[in-house]
Amino acid sequence: MKTTRLPSTPLFQVFLAASGTLLGASTLAAQVDLSEVQIPHHKVVLENGLTLIIHEDHSVPIVAVNLWYHVGSRNEVRGRTGFAHLFEHFFFNGSENYPHGFREAMDDLGVNNRNGTTNPDRTNFFEDVPVSGLERTLYLEADRMGFLAGRITEEALTRERGVVQNEKRQGENQPYGQSFTRIVEAIYPYSHPYSWSTIGKMEDLDAARLEDVIAWYRTFYGPNNCVLSLAGDITLERARSLVEKYFGSIEPGPPLPRYETWVPRLERDIREVIEDRVPQARIYRVWHAPPWGDPDLARLALAAGVLSGSKSSPLDRRLVYELELATQVSAFVNDGELASSLILIVQVKPGVDPADAERELDRVVGELIANGPSTAELGRAKSRELAGFVRGMERLGGFGGRSDILAESMTYGGAPDAYLDRLRIIQDATPQAVHTAVPSWLDANHYTLTVVPFPKLAATNPPADLDRSALPALGEAPDVAFPQIQRARLGNGLQVMLMERRGAPLVNLTLAVDAGYASDAGGLAGTASLALELMEEGTTSRDGFALADALDGLGASVSTGSSLDLSFVRLRALAASFDPALEIFADVVQNPAFEPRMFELARRRRLAAIGQEKAQPVATALRLMPPLLYGTDHPYANPLTGSGDENSVAALDREALSAWHQRWIRPERSTIIAAGAISLPDLVAALERRFGGWVPGAGAKKEMAAVSSSHAGKIYLIDKPGAPQSVIVAGHISEPGGRPQDLPMETVMRLFGGMSTSRLNRNLRLDKHWSYGVSGILMDARGQRPFLVIAPVQTDKTKESMVEVAKEIRGIASENPIK
Repeated sequence: MKTTRLPSTPLFQVFLAASGTLLGASTLAAQVDLSEVQIPHHKVVLENGLTLIIHEDHSVPIVAVNLWYHVGSRNEVRGRTGFAHLFEHFFFNGSENYPHGFREAMDDLGVNNRNGTTNPDRTNFFEDVPVSGLERTLYLEADRMGFLAGRITEEALTRERGVVQNEKRQGENQPYGQSFTRIVEAIYPYSHPYSWSTIGKMEDLDAARLEDVIAWYRTFYGPNNCVLSLAGDITLERARSLVEKYFGSIEPGPPLPRYETWVPRLERDIREVIEDRVPQARIYRVWHAPPWGDPDLARLALAAGVLSGSKSSPLDRRLVYELELATQVSAFVNDGELASSLILIVQVKPGVDPADAERELDRVVGELIANGPSTAELGRAKSRELAGFVRGMERLGGFGGRSDILAESMTYGGAPDAYLDRLRIIQDATPQAVHTAVPSWLDANHYTLTVVPFPKLAATNPPADLDRSALPALGEAPDVAFPQIQRARLGNGLQVMLMERRGAPLVNLTLAVDAGYASDAGGLAGTASLALELMEEGTTSRDGFALADALDGLGASVSTGSSLDLSFVRLRALAASFDPALEIFADVVQNPAFEPRMFELARRRRLAAIGQEKAQPVATALRLMPPLLYGTDHPYANPLTGSGDENSVAALDREALSAWHQRWIRPERSTIIAAGAISLPDLVAALERRFGGWVPGAGAKKEMAAVSSSHAGKIYLIDKPGAPQSVIVAGHISEPGGRPQDLPMETVMRLFGGMSTSRLNRNLRLDKHWSYGVSGILMDARGQRPFLVIAPVQTDKTKESMVEVAKEIRGIASENPIK
């Protein structure tokens, strides 16, 4: 066994280096002191090859458990694609010594943030576990690593194959759902292991044989092909003891040969146009890029951040705001261990020729190739990249959390702190370095896919007496110290709530306003959400581009959103730049400009988004369900997406949005909810400076008439020709929110349809494998709450699934209540 340890330095510290005035945000760049942005850790390698990484953080009694198996779809062969993802599903069915199912065991422990995912290079399983259940969790993870073969049966293969095929149908039933499959098939050579999609082909899944699945398990799921990362309330000694106890005797798998890199080059530009049932054309532009860990990949990620990511970025500004050729653009790096790609996506504005949008895309990219980024552009891209990394590190588990960072770095980079190399490259990148990298990769042959609408649509030795048949007892329930909620009130009536947290140099703040979609009453559905969206597009002192630049330079972000009864404006800021970020946030809240041209652009984007919703099965149902439940005049009768409809949005003008803002966004209707590295006195003082002059207004009210839910049930059908899957949406009116039974109802809804082992999922996914996943939800609302069941199912089982959904609703209500 080998062990190494990094010094126990502070988790990370962030400061801002500025040239010029503090509010000259375009000259700022978030800088990370790389000597202190280290996740303290221990590394232990067992004799059987298992790599264990431990990060101690005793602030909460939780341990993030994260296993990375170095196997993905790249390890498959043609004719047997989809194996890696298919096998991921087997890991949840129970093991030889605990055949009762991993999902059920995790639910019993109160585990959160759990899942399993597969990509071309790795398969990971993760869960955030109370310390009382850690030993049991490690027992279960070890048992499915070393003792799963006896649970791989023909029955299990048939079931999981059906579930995966429904997952594939569900993905392909979405607009643009087959685009990335077409991309990888086009840009990689036929023999390249990235040249097929991770989910595989239907015929390959059908061809899967039991012996193939067992051989896959024995080849790739040994301890020598796994990194186990534990982050949280755990010590080195306890982690090593438990992992040796349960994992130490598992035999390693065979040695595995690996490609190190395989970056192809296209011999010519490739163009493809396909038709799909989509409301807007979409352009995908793809270039090959170097693999994970290559310095040029980090520089290309910065180049993508220069091209898009902010409304003032060249692609966004040119295509969306100035020329109005697109409703949305994005640029990002899709990284892989063998090779990566840089992808631009342009959502073409309805009525615009995609060729016009593509020509402008070429022009913007050509300017970057020729000139490189400016110092200010690169500084803003750095700030967004580094601030995003720090925000991810705030979490113990899940994607981008500390356990995930350590496992990824070990798996791909050979060391738990390999992520520091990428941060160093980003921090040190100069405009010249990025300018040098960009032509090497973007001034090359590329692939362009244009999706257009159909014409009619717009090992050590463990204890010898270890009994694996005995489930380890749970530990004592930990004493959970919830963060104290501190409260205050500003002089103008604005309420303040703070949960002070010193684990990371961040302050997150939300202004919650009693408004929401229900404030749209009066036939102008979409008013609240469109007004909130326009608040991000500029104030009376900053236009949208200046606003974006100021926030980017501070490593901060402002976002908005709404639910049925609440509207939100959110600020995410580094603690060091909280005060200037709060000044911008207050400006957004109090002084939106609703500038006429930005309003027209936003309205056109909204109309395009409504078209997108109508092309998506679930979103279509969420648009049509409310008036069927509440009647047409109720405040909850508008689409549950909040987007409104074509007629109401077309009837809006900027004056209507300004009037809505004046009526509803008021201090007496609002609460500031903050969490982070700030004290209540400091927070109140900062809020008084920025919000003290915000004057209360006239009270606005929502008229909530009671709705009868006693009417007979009805069935409505929506025909979508050629759909590979049916989507069942069932709903009725429930009780109003804000009642004592709300808390127990959360448990009822989780058991009914809120987790993978719920009654709905057990029936339609786990038992009958007619669906990839079914959910039942009771939406938050102050009035009578909508209860919904959403069930995507294979088309030939539509009728049978409707019968089962109705049976489960009756069961939870009366025939088979929770005991």
